[in-house]
Amino acid sequence: MSDPRPRILMVGGDGRPSGVPRHIQHLSDALEHSAVITVVTDVDLGGYTALGRRGVRHFAIAGLSRGREPLRLIRALRELANLIRNEAPDILWLHARLPSVLIRLVLALWLWRPTCQIMVTHHGLPYGPGRHLLFRLFGKPLEKLLLRLGPPQHIVLLEDRMAQQYRREMTSALTQRHHLHVLPNCSDLKPFPSRRDQRFKTLVMTGRADPQKDMGYAVRLFAALPETYRLLLCGPGTEGAAFQRRMRALVPRETGKRITFTGPLADVRPVLQIADAYLLTSRYEGTPIGMIEAVEAGLPIILRNFVGASSFVSAHPCGLLVGEGSRSRDAARIVAMLADAERDPEGIRRRTKCLWNALWSPKIFARSARSVLMAVLDQPRATTQDCVRDGPVPRPDHRRNEAGRVPEPPPCHTAASPSAGSG
Repeated sequence: MSDPRPRILMVGGDGRPSGVPRHIQHLSDALEHSAVITVVTDVDLGGYTALGRRGVRHFAIAGLSRGREPLRLIRALRELANLIRNEAPDILWLHARLPSVLIRLVLALWLWRPTCQIMVTHHGLPYGPGRHLLFRLFGKPLEKLLLRLGPPQHIVLLEDRMAQQYRREMTSALTQRHHLHVLPNCSDLKPFPSRRDQRFKTLVMTGRADPQKDMGYAVRLFAALPETYRLLLCGPGTEGAAFQRRMRALVPRETGKRITFTGPLADVRPVLQIADAYLLTSRYEGTPIGMIEAVEAGLPIILRNFVGASSFVSAHPCGLLVGEGSRSRDAARIVAMLADAERDPEGIRRRTKCLWNALWSPKIFARSARSVLMAVLDQPRATTQDCVRDGPVPRPDHRRNEAGRVPEPPPCHTAASPSAGSG
């Protein structure tokens, strides 16, 4: 007997460890009993290794995330088209920027009319600071074109303010045919003890070494802090010699010696254990998983003023927004904040974990993900024959799936979180 659950094909991109692979892993966990999930990405470089242990089918297509080699990209897209045809999913869920744009262009040009639902998750607004120059110049008009000419789509955004800005900039005239959803990220590090070195103050920043994260800004801000501070830059690309030389060239020689580059991390817990605060200087974000992991660990957060950052900081018991004044002023505010935190470190840690439990725990994420899935399945299916399938395939009515509406998040209660009470 065939599995009655809806089939979802998720399209990721770069195979290195980063926020998108972790988001897809969290979705796979959250929807384990509600859907049959298949994931296709570029060659796995550690970002998707955990999917196999979770029993999720994973296909790797070389070149799926790279646009600098046109012939290789065309071959990758052909392989992806064949996979979509063979899998015949109920939902095609696009996550990676490049394949997402190209597939939506195919839809906008009427080269393919799907009978499956199309979902697109924007892990940050698809235009603006930090994006590639072409996306900065043409990202907004391109997104409007894709909405205007493409079939109805489910657009998933990771944060309320980002969703409001997207709706405002895309205009109600364009978005009224589509469906907008908000699905924040989560983290699942589990309990671990703090092992801070009391002689130093250690700031940790995680993420890819690319323009979006703007680690150069982090390094220049770090240079304004006292000599007792240390900076750890962690993530794909930070292990490169050229990147390290470029970062150290931004600051005096002695300051550069206090910066540690870890490269990509299979497990972020060891660096969060020794951290006094989490730093994020991105130009744009959705709900950054690195920040959420720091909140789960009970750490203070220091965020640059990207869209949505102020709401994270205002909710946090020990958070700070930087980037609106001089670096020396921001450095003084960081020193003052961490000095205040030392007056009640365990209290701040407990309240910070309470915030994670109420907003970004796997339990909350799973309920929200199932709610989004039910909202998508509640929409009528397309019936056009212009689809990658050979013909219409009958499906059961997935609206009767057990995942019903999501209840309100539980009140903040430390006993509800496996890590809320850890020291």
